[in-house]
Amino acid sequence: MTDAPNANLKVSSAVLTQTLNELEEHLQTMERSYTQSEDIARQVADSMKSTAGTKFIAKIENWQRGYRTVMAEYKDLVDAVGMTSKVMTDTAGEADANMDMWDGDVYDILSK
Repeated sequence: MTDAPNANLKVSSAVLTQTLNELEEHLQTMERSYTQSEDIARQVADSMKSTAGTKFIAKIENWQRGYRTVMAEYKDLVDAVGMTSKVMTDTAGEADANMDMWDGDVYDILSK
C-alpha cells in the first residue's frame, strides 16, 4: 500500500513533464514568430511611410509586448515547477525512507 502514493507522484510528474515539453514546443514556434515579426516591422517601417504602416507597426509591437509577458510568466512557471518537483521528489524519498522504519498499517499509526 505504501507504493501507491509514490506511483501517483511519478505519474503526475510524467504528465507534467509531457505538458511542459508540449508547451516548450509551442513557445519555440512563438519565438520564431517573434523573430519574423521583428523582420516584418523593419520592412514595413522602411517601405510604408504612412499612417497605415505606423498602425501596423504598433500592432506588431503590441503583440511583441504580449509575447515578452508570456515568456516571463513561462520562465516563472518553469522555475516554480522545478522547485515543486524537487520538493515532491525529496518528500517522496523521505516518506519511503521513513515508511521502512514503521511496522503496521500507516493509517493506524497516523491516527494515533
